[in-house]
Amino acid sequence: MRKCSITIKDKEYTIQLNRESIVWLENAGFKVTDFETKPLSTIELLWTAGFIMNHTEVNPNLALKLMDEYKDEGGNVSEVAIFIMEEYSSFINALSDTKSKKKATI
Repeated sequence: MRKCSITIKDKEYTIQLNRESIVWLENAGFKVTDFETKPLSTIELLWTAGFIMNHTEVNPNLALKLMDEYKDEGGNVSEVAIFIMEEYSSFINALSDTKSKKKATI
């Protein structure tokens, strides 16, 4: 999966998703369809999930504080959230790949 680097208060953070962060995102109530009806909640969930893989010291409260600081420093939070959404979609699409040559036998 791709990664995105952002800097907040002179510290670099690597934003990236893996299976664990996607499970957290879904358990926290994330739904792709909520992006239009609940944009702020959705962006906050995506933003927080982006830290899970590489920054275990960043809990959800700190992630939201970092989001505000990033925005205050001129960063584009929506751009990062869209990157995370694209990575989530890529992961889910890879799981449901029906064109794979190797089929599971059950």
